[in-house]
Amino acid sequence: MSASDPEHEKELEEWLRRHPPEPCDPARRAQARRAFLSADQAGRSDPSRARGPARMGADMESGAHGEEAAFEAWLARAPLEAPSAAARRHARLAFLTEVAAAPLPLRTRRSFRRMVWALAAAAILAVTFLLPEPERWRVQLDGRVVFDEGEYLPGDEARLAAAMERSGTLETGAARGRIELGDALVVDLLAGGSLSVPPLPVLDGVEPVEFDLGRGEAYLRTSPSYPGNPIVVRTDLADVTLHGTTVGVLVDAQGTCVCVADGTARVTSARLPAGFQDVGPRLTLRLFHDMGVDPKTEPFPSEDRGQDSAHTADLVAFQRGP
Repeated sequence: MSASDPEHEKELEEWLRRHPPEPCDPARRAQARRAFLSADQAGRSDPSRARGPARMGADMESGAHGEEAAFEAWLARAPLEAPSAAARRHARLAFLTEVAAAPLPLRTRRSFRRMVWALAAAAILAVTFLLPEPERWRVQLDGRVVFDEGEYLPGDEARLAAAMERSGTLETGAARGRIELGDALVVDLLAGGSLSVPPLPVLDGVEPVEFDLGRGEAYLRTSPSYPGNPIVVRTDLADVTLHGTTVGVLVDAQGTCVCVADGTARVTSARLPAGFQDVGPRLTLRLFHDMGVDPKTEPFPSEDRGQDSAHTADLVAFQRGP
């Protein structure tokens, strides 16, 4: 497969999204190592598979034991730290580029193929055992939704969750839709909303998780185990940044409304006198498209005020609920 072949690259990405890697237990790891070493030893002992130049075969044979010992030592020392998303993307691109660019010697086809398979096996082992399994999207649908022009109905949750691992826009119709990132983040997009979601994020405590709210209202809630990645909800008037917060963001014809049920959200906007404002719990900040209307901050209305409290009461129920 050529590294520049977009059609096959897309097929590979789709396959990977539909077949997420499973965590491997120590027994499977030991079994994989034994199979790898047995295949490599069989390749050395079979004369019919050793037709490459004598010098190349001798070099591989003489360094085999040292390389195996070095590989074992490296595995023992390897720290189990989660790499950043940028490092993961860089490593993957570098591996694919090297495999695609490697020339195929005319007189060493068998040895070269064996070497490629050995490198591929080592890469699979490294990805399986050293890189952390990312949290994945789960979906709950109460009605029809559209994601990147594809229609999804109740019962299509698994298919939609796989599609959402790439960036795209989620649009709800007459009913709300819920997406969850592992057990760390819950997002409810209310009826009639449009929300752009990022590619599947890595919850490493550092990389921002960024959404764009085009219309309607979205509720966001983090769990106590959330690692602390900044969450950003962008609208046409403001950027809303939250850490460990339950917040509702509304975009309508008048402007943007930010309601904070728990925690604190920072709202950054040219409409604010200082350029930003922190909004605390049980407070609402409203920004208006009309330049003649000043931003407005007010507390949540009491729950006995009927229609006035209906908007924030739904957000409070989302904060308390599953």
